[in-house]
Amino acid sequence: MNLIKDPNDYIWILPIIGGVLILISFFTPAFYADQIVIEEYYWMWGLLYGSEIGYGSDTIFIVTEEPSQYWMPIFFSGLIPAVIILIVSIMLIASSNAVRTGRRDIKNVENGWIGMGFMMIVASIIYIILIDITGTNLLEYRYVNPRDFWDIYDPGFAVIAPFLGSGLSIIGSIASKTIKPREQPIFVGERKGIITKKPIGEILHQINFCSECGHQLLYGRSKFCSHCGNELRY
Repeated sequence: MNLIKDPNDYIWILPIIGGVLILISFFTPAFYADQIVIEEYYWMWGLLYGSEIGYGSDTIFIVTEEPSQYWMPIFFSGLIPAVIILIVSIMLIASSNAVRTGRRDIKNVENGWIGMGFMMIVASIIYIILIDITGTNLLEYRYVNPRDFWDIYDPGFAVIAPFLGSGLSIIGSIASKTIKPREQPIFVGERKGIITKKPIGEILHQINFCSECGHQLLYGRSKFCSHCGNELRY
């Protein structure tokens, strides 16, 4: 006998993958320029790696760069989203793992998954807009005929991953709300249940737990255990 698992038992996988993706993005560049002569990689929280032919390479924090009136806005534009990314990713992973281990019920966290997902989407959009403004101001200072910021720089994984992680988190919550718990298991093959010879009237008010696995029964007149699929005989 094979018992087909309830999909609700695995919904937590979606937000935990989303949380891991978002957490990884914290350590990856938010935008970069990879050209023949020069390479630049920027992290949301202010790290900059640059390499230029003839001048070597260097890793610095942009807050130490001059002129500060152009670099500081870029730093603060990314600092808040970086903090949100770190906090939300940890919360997603922690809440999903709590559901996996049975310490929390999925119904208590599904609304939180939606909220955290939309929080990440909004924070990422705001970051893209702010970097476009502050980065363009820097390009106007650097070059006589500057192009648009996103014409020179490409978005990195730190900009893309929050959208992916948020999508998984929201999908997981919607799936939890949509997929109804299976009251009776689906069987493939045959299963021999334990047959009791006690009168039905005597057993009906005594059975509170499954005789096979000890799981508490959700319904007093259930024909099957909702946890292991054992056929209950009254």
